[in-house]
Amino acid sequence: MELNQLPEGYDAEKLGPQKRQTEFDSPEAKLDSDAKNLIEIARIQLEQTGVKVDPIVFARREDNDIEALRSAIAKEQGAENAVVAEVGQAAQAVVAPTESVEVDPRLKTFKEDFDVDSALKSKISWAEIQTRLLANEGHYLALAQAMEQGGQLFGVDAKGRPLISDRGDEPIMKGMNYKDTRDRVKYKHTSNDKNGTKILDAKNQPIATGYEMFGYTGDYGKSEEISQYETHTGKHFVQSPGKRELRSSWLESGEEPSWPRYVYSDPYYADSNVYYGNPNGEVAYLGVRRLLRVEKA
Repeated sequence: MELNQLPEGYDAEKLGPQKRQTEFDSPEAKLDSDAKNLIEIARIQLEQTGVKVDPIVFARREDNDIEALRSAIAKEQGAENAVVAEVGQAAQAVVAPTESVEVDPRLKTFKEDFDVDSALKSKISWAEIQTRLLANEGHYLALAQAMEQGGQLFGVDAKGRPLISDRGDEPIMKGMNYKDTRDRVKYKHTSNDKNGTKILDAKNQPIATGYEMFGYTGDYGKSEEISQYETHTGKHFVQSPGKRELRSSWLESGEEPSWPRYVYSDPYYADSNVYYGNPNGEVAYLGVRRLLRVEKA
């Protein structure tokens, strides 16, 4: 192939016009350009056959290794039923799975959460979510249903576990200090207010609820779970009705932190932010949003 030649198999009538670069600094530069062209051609051809391909994944593809590019060309020239794109260091399947599983009526709201989130659907199938929720006699389904307003499916963590949170905008368990709030999230109590007492098992040990608190990254960074929640809902992590008042949620900061982190939404700012506060503070608008990770059966 000459350095100014379009990739073999390019059909301008079917695939539309394409800019043609006539000069390249080296054969390697030409190979890099051909690879990118072939990636785009494969994507368009697959979409014409009805196979769904995420264009964002393709747009982020960065292959600087020549052997990797040669391999990519060979794979994408022969692609018929699936295309796999490498995003950074993680391999992501970009062909939407075919769903044929019958939806259990108890999972209707979670299926609705799933259906409106294209990012979520690219990471996990509904069949896998339903299987996990119904396993062990519906153990995780019961935990999800017991959350505020029935729970909300919003994402998947780095280990592939579906993520569910309290559905309401407002934080829950408001007005308690960090330690009391954390205890009530992690362990069963007689009530979720500051007067509740911890329930112990036969060995005099606290009984876990199955829930946890959302975390943070660095000193002031939102965790991936918080970011997914805000992307899924299009809302601040916690907020008051109409976003007119300050609202905050404690974040997991360990057993006895000097300055536990919390995420807050302030009506004077256009975003929610992570900050730190007095662990013994009891603030009326500072509560918590619980997190449930749905494990495999």
